[in-house]
Amino acid sequence: MSLTIGSRTAQPRTTRVSRGPKNRVRSVLSWFGDPRHILLAVVAVVVAYLAVVPALTMAIASLQSSFLSTGPVEWTLRNYSETLGSASFWRLVGNSFAYAGATAALCTVLGFGLAYLVARTNTPAKFFAQIAAMIPLIIPGILNTVAWALLFAPQTGALNVLLRAVHLPAFNIYSLAGMVLVQSMHVTPVAFLMGAAAFSNMDSSLEEAAQASGAPPLRVFRMITLRMIRPAILSAALLMFVQTISTFEVPQLIGVPGHTFVFVSRIYSALQTFPTDYGTVGVTGIFILAVSSGGLWLSRRLSGSGAAAQTITGKGFRPTVTDLGRWRWLGLAVFVVFFVVAVALPLLMLVWSSLLPGYEPPSISALHHLTLADYQQVLHTPALTSSVRNSLITAVLAGAIVTVLSALVAYITVKTRARGRGLLDGLATVPLAVPSVVMGVGILYWYLTAPLPFHLYGTLTILVIAFVTIGLPYGMRYIVPGMAQIKDELEEAAAASGASWLRTFRQIYVPLLAPSLLAAFLYTVIVAFREISAAIFLYTQDTQVVSVTIYQEWSNGSYPIVAALGVCIVVFLALIVVLVRLLGRRTGLNRQSS
Repeated sequence: MSLTIGSRTAQPRTTRVSRGPKNRVRSVLSWFGDPRHILLAVVAVVVAYLAVVPALTMAIASLQSSFLSTGPVEWTLRNYSETLGSASFWRLVGNSFAYAGATAALCTVLGFGLAYLVARTNTPAKFFAQIAAMIPLIIPGILNTVAWALLFAPQTGALNVLLRAVHLPAFNIYSLAGMVLVQSMHVTPVAFLMGAAAFSNMDSSLEEAAQASGAPPLRVFRMITLRMIRPAILSAALLMFVQTISTFEVPQLIGVPGHTFVFVSRIYSALQTFPTDYGTVGVTGIFILAVSSGGLWLSRRLSGSGAAAQTITGKGFRPTVTDLGRWRWLGLAVFVVFFVVAVALPLLMLVWSSLLPGYEPPSISALHHLTLADYQQVLHTPALTSSVRNSLITAVLAGAIVTVLSALVAYITVKTRARGRGLLDGLATVPLAVPSVVMGVGILYWYLTAPLPFHLYGTLTILVIAFVTIGLPYGMRYIVPGMAQIKDELEEAAAASGASWLRTFRQIYVPLLAPSLLAAFLYTVIVAFREISAAIFLYTQDTQVVSVTIYQEWSNGSYPIVAALGVCIVVFLALIVVLVRLLGRRTGLNRQSS
């Protein structure tokens, strides 16, 4: 009996040791036998490649003394010690932080102020206010910068001419204050969207209780409303800071002529010199990446704590509208002033400049010089039409790839229990923490050094890769909420009927996700068409895109051509937005909680 017991107890141990590897092999084979697991592996590799490789290449460049040279590679921290120990670098940090900090503060105050008037007051013409806040998102950043540079040109700017006419000093657009003004007008709509969402989702029961206790409205706003909305305000300010510190247009077109250098302008200048100091550029890029990552992490923490601190949802939830009485017309006046400053003035200046053979301020005499010759030149200049064609190709391809990739990542992270889905979701959002300028330089470094059997530098493919990487988090933003709304029982019913996973995804998920897929595609097209911070480092003469063309034409002094091309681009992007809304009404996009 003891021998039998011993054999029974020993048998399982022997089985584990002898058959363990076989079981692991079978487990691996069965794991890869599921097409969803293969999909997870492939998508994870692609997403990791897109998101991690550029930043990693930048880090490697910062640690080598002879990056991209034919000499022996030496790993060193000398680039960090020389760069971080330089007084000029810390002046650069001071300028960059002052520029981004002032912009974040101004646009957050403006954006949340407008959002409060729209979401929590009875200010009239709210639809007009929403349109006024959204239109600047359509105007590419470089066109917005060009328009403001024309408006405040030192001698001939329309607004400076007006200021002198009323005996006021002219405004120096080529200064830190000018940089803050231009960038704030461009990113305030983003802060408005974040503020509108925060105010709309905030329960006003505490405010009502305070008012019922006799507290005056101003004290209620200061002691309750601001405290409840404070995490959202800080989160938005951090996001605006991160976005501003990595943009190319304003620092290059406004800051460089005024000798106000920030991170992006210094990186661009360093890459244009010979020999190029790749190590210093890498250190600067890693520093920007660290600042951006820290800002986004803190922003998410604040968003999370804000959700816990606010009384969002629950029984009886309703956002109370404050009656401003006669002051509501002042609120409408605020909307009108913002529309005039942020939308009407830049667009009118572009249109005016596009109708003149050479720039001159608006006047009665200038009306005799109006012509459509600039538009004809845009249509008949091969270099300009070629850049538009390149932008269309890269934007459409990037939009299609982002849509497919986002849909697959959303399915894996929302509808499966596959191991690593959380890591995949994190990788898909990594590009948010990698500024576009760092992404562009990192991709440039990688494809100049990667031992690949093909060369991508100098092709449109490298631009598509950059645009896909930048657009992936935005595609996820649109598709994940739509994926979460689809019940699992639909897929289970299809599987019980014998349908394959691919057929189920194609015939169930794709039709139901059509509004979200369309929104992700068109938004990515807009982002890719506007992008310059990464494209400026990746283009060649044959792969020039329209945003880079605008920058080069502006640098060459062809202001009317820039304006004419800009008007055409704004009209094109506006048509895309109108298309989104029309298709959304037919497919129910406006009912999606994206």
